[in-house]
Amino acid sequence: MNKGNDDYFSMTDVEKEKQLAGYPLSELFSIVPSALTKQKLNGHKLICKNTDRGFMVWLQIAESDNNNSFVPLSDSLSLSFLLKTTNSTFNHFTQLGLTNAGHCFFFSNNRLSTEDPGFPLIKKANNTTAVNDSYRLNSVSFNNEMELLNAEEQQNLIGIIRIGMKGENGSYHITKTDGSLRNEHREFNIVFANRKTTWRYFFNADQQTNNSDDVKKENGNPRQLITKTEQPLTTKGFVPIKLGELELPNPDARQINANSTLTKIYSEIFM
Repeated sequence: MNKGNDDYFSMTDVEKEKQLAGYPLSELFSIVPSALTKQKLNGHKLICKNTDRGFMVWLQIAESDNNNSFVPLSDSLSLSFLLKTTNSTFNHFTQLGLTNAGHCFFFSNNRLSTEDPGFPLIKKANNTTAVNDSYRLNSVSFNNEMELLNAEEQQNLIGIIRIGMKGENGSYHITKTDGSLRNEHREFNIVFANRKTTWRYFFNADQQTNNSDDVKKENGNPRQLITKTEQPLTTKGFVPIKLGELELPNPDARQINANSTLTKIYSEIFM
């Protein structure tokens, strides 16, 4: 949740709280356990709890030992959660491919056998690297995953979060070797970066531009100006774009316009 050009992760804790105020995750996503995972949660006395920042899984500990779950967590246990978009323009303002049709992101502490060995694992809490299209499942994996979900579960689905008790390596394990609980719980991070676009301004009259301006004439047209560099789309914050002494408005983050080859993406503002 950047503020204009100010990166969220470079802010102080106070600034972060202010930036996120009034911006619950539910405005972008819903996160729900799959039908199969709901059965696993009930059977293991686990509870999935959503928050404004994500979700947590709570468990009941054994009465005789605080280091063990009331219902033992086997090494083979994995839990799947469905990441669904609640915003139809999600792909417009995030730095991802422009369509989700036939695609699904996969975030897990284990790689699927049907994916390349270099398929990225879910990021740990201290890693703020943004998601890119390398997290999209290939066609074989996608079809396999969709067979596990009913039609309702597939609706508005953009990603699957799957966490196994034992991960790809020890640093991704949820439980210890003996199946007991870790002293510190595991926390994972999924970050979507703001999309950057070329901002295009349409004027009713000719405009004079200078080298110091943030915009230039597009194809020499004095009534059609574009930013010299791509700029981030943001809900909160303002990116100053100068044309002489004039400060130009920022575009609506929900509206973009791509060229025919999808290699250039514009945000258009009519002055």
